[in-house]
Amino acid sequence: MKIKGLLIAMIFCLILVPLKAGAQTALLALGVADIGTLDPHFANKIGEVPIIRMVYQSLLRHPPGEIDVAKLQPSLATQWEVGDDKLTWTFHLRKGVKWHEGYGELTAEDVKFSIDRIINPDVGSPARKALAAVDSISVVDPYTVQIKTKQPYPVLPAMMVEERFGYIISKKAAEKLDKDIKYHPVGTGPFMFEAYKPRESFTLKANPDYWGDKPKLEKVEVSFMPDNSTRELALRNGEVHAINIPAKQEWIDRLKKAGFTVNLTSPANMFVLHFNLTKKPMDNKKVRMALCHAISRDILVQFLGKDVAKSEVSPLPSGYVGYTDNVVRYPYDVAKAKKFLVDAGHKDGFKLSMNISNSNIYLPPMQVIQEMWKKIGVDLELKVVDHPTYHKLIRKDVNPVVIYGAYRYPLTGTRYFTQFYHSDSIVGKETAIINFSHYGEALPGVDKYIDDARFELDVTKQIRLWEAAQKQIVEDCVAFPLFTRKYAMAKSKNFDQGFEQKSYSFYQVTEKSRIK
Repeated sequence: MKIKGLLIAMIFCLILVPLKAGAQTALLALGVADIGTLDPHFANKIGEVPIIRMVYQSLLRHPPGEIDVAKLQPSLATQWEVGDDKLTWTFHLRKGVKWHEGYGELTAEDVKFSIDRIINPDVGSPARKALAAVDSISVVDPYTVQIKTKQPYPVLPAMMVEERFGYIISKKAAEKLDKDIKYHPVGTGPFMFEAYKPRESFTLKANPDYWGDKPKLEKVEVSFMPDNSTRELALRNGEVHAINIPAKQEWIDRLKKAGFTVNLTSPANMFVLHFNLTKKPMDNKKVRMALCHAISRDILVQFLGKDVAKSEVSPLPSGYVGYTDNVVRYPYDVAKAKKFLVDAGHKDGFKLSMNISNSNIYLPPMQVIQEMWKKIGVDLELKVVDHPTYHKLIRKDVNPVVIYGAYRYPLTGTRYFTQFYHSDSIVGKETAIINFSHYGEALPGVDKYIDDARFELDVTKQIRLWEAAQKQIVEDCVAFPLFTRKYAMAKSKNFDQGFEQKSYSFYQVTEKSRIK
């Protein structure tokens, strides 16, 4: 009996050891062929951002797994405040934070170096515009840094988070590694660089000197798998713990049925139709109202998938600070749409032509709208072009109608309204961004609401200004919000993140994450 018991114990140990070792590594697969850079001030692609979030940190952060500017938390900074001048922001740094690989302690010099690097035009960071309001950065002492803005800038704390414009990098590491920092990141996060295999994988290991709780995972291996079916098969075979998936209802239903956890997250791209007020017949409000009444958001959501999309009614996406649904509605009503066309002098309808991207995100919804408009006598010709060409053409002002999907951080009215509805942003101008409707010139716009809100430190007053802008935009019928299309991802039941994934385009891994 003793021998039998010993054999059972030995077999149990042989089974247990590999399971324990395997449980210390999280295996992730992303739908990319490779990464271009892990320099946090440049990277913004789905294959890069999840890795960067494990390595680098910012002064402040969102709660794990979600994006919410109303819930900012301390990270590398423990406290922050704005001075009486409403321009000078002071951040007090956490003491004893160590850089990976022996690069010393985090100090205010690193913070100054990081922000100066982002706003330096010679560096060329795409994040530079996001910090255009910053005038100067000064070191008060090793653990205190001050950021002075050119005008009152209420969202500055929200910009000091885990985004391109908020990551802090080591001055010593950046100067020593130079261009090698693209593939050899050095941060303060719970995981640090171990190996990079081009077009194959990126491996991180636990940071033994992490200032927070000790990471529960020993390693995280991120595999590059651009083919959707290959990633799904890897998840089903237990080769990986988590993957990103196409935001399609059939994928969601299939993986849920197979016993996997599927997460659909937002904020994500909200798709909107923008009417070009300089092109006939879009200059006629009744025509625009007719086109709006001829669109059923419910049908669009059903077409995309009930779990994939949610309808939107305001020009500011739901979930953003300042959002209101207390706006004029244009409910689906074919009879009313036809009446507006008659009143506009188009009783027999009219022909319309527009360029559209061949992307499976843009083309199918527009084809559904094409069929809807046909019911009221509007014959829409869709000129299909590749996606890069579409973006070039809509910025050349060739379309009478533009469909555009966008997500803009921080989740407030300022950046979103500025880009789409401020007169300075009209396409074709030197200051152009993506105001496709010519709102603010072809028709008086909402510049004052946007400008006043930009510098308002009183959040209540700021929200009222954003609400007023939404009501005016919808009243003028210059754009028609359609839906938000969520991000989708799936994981095995034994991958425990330690929190709920509510936002971001892929799973976040922190010191709390583990394999059960």
